[in-house]
Amino acid sequence: MNALPLTLSSARITAVLALLSGVTAFAGPPSGPGGEFKMPAETQRDMGSGFERQREEVLRLLSDPNANAKIFKFDIDTDINHDGVINDSDSSWMEATPPGMMMRVGQTAQVRVTLFSHFPYFPGTAVARLSLAGINRGNPTGEFASIDDEIHNTGHVIVWSDSSKSRKLLDSADSSKRVVEWVIHPGYVLPDHTGVPTNVYVEAVGASGQYAGDVRLMATISPVEVPNLPFYKFRVAEDHILFTVAR
Repeated sequence: MNALPLTLSSARITAVLALLSGVTAFAGPPSGPGGEFKMPAETQRDMGSGFERQREEVLRLLSDPNANAKIFKFDIDTDINHDGVINDSDSSWMEATPPGMMMRVGQTAQVRVTLFSHFPYFPGTAVARLSLAGINRGNPTGEFASIDDEIHNTGHVIVWSDSSKSRKLLDSADSSKRVVEWVIHPGYVLPDHTGVPTNVYVEAVGASGQYAGDVRLMATISPVEVPNLPFYKFRVAEDHILFTVAR
């Protein structure tokens, strides 16, 4: 899994600008200072996405529990091209390159969640996480001086478990609701019986700051070592979507 480069190539800049011009009518007026968002360089919080399917990795894990194999996929997708459906055309570099998913304040976007394993019954323990983070695009690390600084200088989104918004999973403006987890115990049928939702819903509440793509929704699944139980180590699988919220 390769990390994204820290700078945008000229080809990607051209493509991003074309994307921005195509969604101006949808997204409404930009909300950054001076009425426009800045196109930023990528940061260390712009991590790589993807999953490599290799059956030999499963055999490696079975023969060596510490093989660090690639066996999981934890993927999130949204209608990033605004064509009314979530399909393969939405699984592209646009998710992870600013501006990412363009939304207006008050809009809600469906995010499809896919958990996949080559093991129907995973023999170890794992934890699946969804998390929200703001990205400081004025800092190469992407980090802010404090969580309060992060909350007050990035867009505000809420992630709900269902379209009726009956249960809040995540809130980017609430430091206590930035991560939600599901523990996958030995013998769980995957992807069923894990509690991981098949869809979540992202509500745009507050406008982004001066930079596009300043909010990141990330999915990760990683191994957990539990006393007195076999530990099966695998490579952390991750995927993420950037969001830009316009007024």
